[in-house]
Amino acid sequence: MLRRFFLASPSLFLNLRPPRVLFSSADASEFIKKETSKFPEEVDLMIIGSGAAGLSCAVRASELGVNSTLLVEKEPLIGGSSKMCGGHFSVADTVFQKLNHIKDSPAFFYRDLIEAGGGKNDPSLVQKFIEAGRAQFDFLYKNNIRPMSLWASGGSDIPRGHVFNPYEIVFFLLDKARNSNVKIVSSARAVGIELNPVSQTQVVTVEYLGQRLKVKTAVTLLASGGFANNRKMLQQYLNDLENIQVFSGNGNTGDGHRIGLKLGGQLIDTEFIKPSYGFIQNAADPNDFTMIFYGGAVILNQEGHRFANESTSYKDIGLTALQQTNGRSFIVFDENIRLKQLESRPPEARLWKNLNEHTSHVYFANSIAEAARRAGLHPINTEKTIREYNQIVEKGLELPFGRKSLSGGFGKPVKIEKPPFYVMPASLGIMGTYCGLKVNDKTQLVKNDGQIIPNVLAAGEIMGGVHGENFTPGCGFGKALAFGRVAGETAYSLIQP
Repeated sequence: MLRRFFLASPSLFLNLRPPRVLFSSADASEFIKKETSKFPEEVDLMIIGSGAAGLSCAVRASELGVNSTLLVEKEPLIGGSSKMCGGHFSVADTVFQKLNHIKDSPAFFYRDLIEAGGGKNDPSLVQKFIEAGRAQFDFLYKNNIRPMSLWASGGSDIPRGHVFNPYEIVFFLLDKARNSNVKIVSSARAVGIELNPVSQTQVVTVEYLGQRLKVKTAVTLLASGGFANNRKMLQQYLNDLENIQVFSGNGNTGDGHRIGLKLGGQLIDTEFIKPSYGFIQNAADPNDFTMIFYGGAVILNQEGHRFANESTSYKDIGLTALQQTNGRSFIVFDENIRLKQLESRPPEARLWKNLNEHTSHVYFANSIAEAARRAGLHPINTEKTIREYNQIVEKGLELPFGRKSLSGGFGKPVKIEKPPFYVMPASLGIMGTYCGLKVNDKTQLVKNDGQIIPNVLAAGEIMGGVHGENFTPGCGFGKALAFGRVAGETAYSLIQP
């Protein structure tokens, strides 16, 4: 398969926090007056959250003609979870797919998303995600923001996971927003929205530099991410947290959910929160994550036996892995699979390139048994499992647990036969909450009774309804980019005379 690789060097994110300076009490008072002047008393559009959803909304709204936009971010750094994700953006029927001779269509994508979601997704949101995702992809591509590779993973036989450098996308959107006169203030936490049903306006309360400021606005977008970093809130919906790591933006503590619920919104899809499988032990961030099982690796439990279909969603694999002895499992592969993974998924180079005797996240040796022994697996059982696996693959038969492909019907399973052999102790992590506030396909917040909350929108991880019972890889970052765009268009339609 032809692939194009576009690698951009990640840079440090802009720190928009005011400089730390020592003041006298009088000087401090003047400083606060000066700094709070950043906040206009009134704007057309108020955006809460600076990830891909918030920035995409700001850019699209400005492009259409919204004149005054204020974006606030409670963290000191811009970017939210988007800057720390894997950059995986699933979108169908793109020019990049065509360059790589991949046949795809919106209809195929819709089919795969509904099937992966068990039919429990909102069809109108799925359709809008596909349409807006493609439009946002084309916008990025036109501006020379290009994917590094294509990937088929967990639920589809069509490579449509476009792997981008997330830093590059966030910085591009940030620059675009600032050049469009969008006012962006970090270290500013939105805490509430007061609606005026008569004038159809609202007042947003923001905590900034020890003060509570009021900003009048016509439309507000909640784009504050999920609540993975609110352990008290998370444990209401997910068990086994002691065996699950959390990788999410520091600001993902459910602030926007609380605001939306107080306005009468509803939280949906909480029963579908699931951890993701494929992190290394003691992972430092979301990039310490692999999908090498979609490249041919197998997954074994502590006893050295397979227990799952490695071609299914890493969410489903994760739930099954938690049920194994001590919640432990291991990913096993060979040199051929390692090299192929480096070619097809460049972000994983940090895990699979330049391995040596000091590498701590994976064990390797010239024999399966020795690699297993070093990792703490039963060496005899592991050797037997891989031998039997290779025999079945060679005969072209269906493997135990239903594996027929590398991923969702794409690619045939491969033998694990070329030394050195690798064993990676795997763990689970929460990268997002995948549930959220109920919205319609215009991103407008919906109450329990089905009524629209006037001029309050929600986009990105904070919104529910898109994924259904299972998350499709590439649809988290993609959802933020797509529905941020939709929110910008809706905001414009509500603001224009």
